Amino acid sequence: MGTSLPRALSAALPVALAAVLLAGCGSPSAGTAGEEPEIPAAAGIPTITTAVTDPVPVEAYLLSEAQWNRLGRAEYALRAQCMERFGFGYDDPMLAADPSGQTVSQYRYGKLDPAKTAVYGYRMPAPRASDSGTKTAKEGIRKISANERMILTGTADPTQKSGKGGQDVKGRTVPEGGCIGEAQEKLGHYGDSEVANDVNLDSFGKSLQDRRVLEAFAKWSRCMAESGYRYRTPIEASDDKRWMTETVSPEERTVATADARCKIRNNVTGVWYAVDVAYQKQAIEAHAEELGQVRKDIEGQLRTAAEVLRG
Repeated sequence: MGTSLPRALSAALPVALAAVLLAGCGSPSAGTAGEEPEIPAAAGIPTITTAVTDPVPVEAYLLSEAQWNRLGRAEYALRAQCMERFGFGYDDPMLAADPSGQTVSQYRYGKLDPAKTAVYGYRMPAPRASDSGTKTAKEGIRKISANERMILTGTADPTQKSGKGGQDVKGRTVPEGGCIGEAQEKLGHYGDSEVANDVNLDSFGKSLQDRRVLEAFAKWSRCMAESGYRYRTPIEASDDKRWMTETVSPEERTVATADARCKIRNNVTGVWYAVDVAYQKQAIEAHAEELGQVRKDIEGQLRTAAEVLRG
């Protein structure tokens, strides 16, 4: 397994990718990729209104937020056990933070609920109480000594995140990568695999070049024009530089709400989701063996985490 960005950030990556890919796309109606024989059929286009409730297929090969949380708690426990061997306590409550409940598909296709865009515009809802508590916990982490940092990371160099270890401390040898490295080794260096991340991002990128999605965007664009807003795609609307302010404006709320309503009116998200899923299924079939191993790795890591947490 590899390492990965935090789930909140990795879930938002497809939308950021969209802005890059669409920058040179031309008119949404100009796409011809859908005529190519390798383009998968999008069967059973669902009607999606205010939320994407079904996961995208690749989520079966990516750690869920709850799984990240479970593995993080196990890593916290293992780090603490290791530090205790050297006579030190350990405190990093961020590793044991409560999950926010966000999923990969939740904001994959932008904001969809007019009731929420009328309040938040294109912004994320305010943090829940537990998120605020996590921030407070992070701010409360005590500073550690140079010796503790060396045991934790395996290096005495404060500019390095990880070292080879091997130092003798009170007759005990610091492990490679320190206590952090030891904990991650025992948990199989958990993280989203490169192949699963590639499927996740590649399918989204391909969906943005697909004729069916571009046609849905064109309908959305005409709908927005009826309200006086000139955007080619939903990504252009959400990335409007006028929204790059500290607080949401009444105009942003109005545009975001028109955006959501035009998505619903033309089932843009239903088409987009179906095409995205079709590309994912095609890629998953092509990488079946690799992804099968990914599933086995995740299951093994979660078993180890369960054993650690049971004590």
